[in-house]
Amino acid sequence: MINCFPFEVHFVNGAARGSPEQMYQVIADFSSPAFSSYKALFDKYGAAEGLLSLVDLTAFIIEERAPTLLDHLDFDEEGYQLDMHVDSDAALQVFRSAACPVFQNLDELTKYLIRIVGR
Repeated sequence: MINCFPFEVHFVNGAARGSPEQMYQVIADFSSPAFSSYKALFDKYGAAEGLLSLVDLTAFIIEERAPTLLDHLDFDEEGYQLDMHVDSDAALQVFRSAACPVFQNLDELTKYLIRIVGR
C-alpha cells in the first residue's frame, strides 16, 4: 500500500482482468470515526444536504492543480466516500503531489471547500 493519507492506495492490476485503466484503486471514507474532523468540515459546507461530495472536491482540486490528470482517473462515489481508479504509476504520482497535500492540511482543504461551495 502507498502512503497518501487520508487516502488508501492499492495496486489492483486491472489489466489482468481486462481493465487496463484500473492500475491503482484510491479509496477514502470520511464517514468513518477516524475521519470525524473531515466529516465535520464537509458537513459544515453542505455535504450532509447532498450539496457536495468527496468526488466533487477531489475533482475540483485536481482540475486546479493538475487538470490533465482528470483524463487518467475514473471516479465512483457516494457522499463521504471516494472510490477512484488511476491508470498509471505516473498519474498516481501526480495525484499524490497535487491532491494529497491539500487533504493533509485542513486549513488548505477549507479554502478549497469555500471556493467550490461559492461557485
